[in-house]
Amino acid sequence: MADNSPILIGRDNFANPGAQTLLSRADTSISTDPVFTVRTPVGGDGIHGEASGGSTGVQGTSTGSIRGAGVRGLSESGVGVRGLSESSIGVFGTSSSGIGTGGFSATSHGVHGGSGSGVGVRGASSGSTGIGVEGVASTGIGVHGECLNPSGNVGDRRVGGLFDGGVIITNGLKPFTIDHPLDPQNRYLVHTSVESSEMKNVYDGVVQLDEDGEAWVDLPEWFEALNGDFRYQLTAVGGAAPNLHVAGEVSENRFKIAGGEEGMRICWQLTGTRKDPWAAANPFEVEQEKPEEDRGRYLDPSLYGAPEEQRVMVGPIAEAVEEEQRIGELRRLEEEQRREMEELRRRMEVRQEEAPPEST
Repeated sequence: MADNSPILIGRDNFANPGAQTLLSRADTSISTDPVFTVRTPVGGDGIHGEASGGSTGVQGTSTGSIRGAGVRGLSESGVGVRGLSESSIGVFGTSSSGIGTGGFSATSHGVHGGSGSGVGVRGASSGSTGIGVEGVASTGIGVHGECLNPSGNVGDRRVGGLFDGGVIITNGLKPFTIDHPLDPQNRYLVHTSVESSEMKNVYDGVVQLDEDGEAWVDLPEWFEALNGDFRYQLTAVGGAAPNLHVAGEVSENRFKIAGGEEGMRICWQLTGTRKDPWAAANPFEVEQEKPEEDRGRYLDPSLYGAPEEQRVMVGPIAEAVEEEQRIGELRRLEEEQRREMEELRRRMEVRQEEAPPEST
């Protein structure tokens, strides 16, 4: 046998033609030449590993840089690497200083998680400054949540995102977007939210005054349990009402309007400030000191004539730039490895054609 020639351990030329187990020494001319190859052209596992007692069925180790991979799966149209578990984690990645599990796709999902009734993708952080799930986009959308069920997924409502806790929006609007009611095919209608320095609730309605020029406005039974520090606005419709006033403030979840003419329609607006137990335990701080790491920085430096490097949250932005660079390197390496695999496949096919016939 010539030096560097492959060792053919077994071949099935009858029931499964083309299947073989090949053990090859390193070829000095091809750095990616495999040491062990199993080919199953008609189905079945290429390599199957089993272990019990907490051991590992198949383990791959690489001590190289980004080029190296402990375990790597390639597929032209199927799944590159697939993990299944009946009661635990299908695929688990861990890293002491890098990325536990990374996914990349040039045109589709980098990481895709699905679940029939549980959680498709879950991110958790135990640190006080950690982030459970972070979405970063240089030009697109950082995080997108959508409910595809037209009948809803929470009761009868369609909910694209659910937050159990507060939401902080930095340098951004809080709008809703709908198809424009006058031109739904070609335009959107966008409204932004009303903002306040207090936790306000706003209520309004229309009442008609009785023969005494008065009316009671009945409110929900939970109104006073939720609200306090009330503000009133009254507007008469169809004529002036100089004596229109609030004759009785909110009490037992109702208030009284008086001073108008019989049959007059009155538009009212009532504002309350939250006083429920959660609001009392979480007072809203309007003016806040910047933490030490944000001092001398701006949420939007360009508005103050400051350079971009003085932007708050420079860390995540820098990480996003590094991530883009890392993705670019992965793309280059992926293309390089694809070419190497094609060259390796071609050389192996040539070897098989030149290999001497097996002795009987």
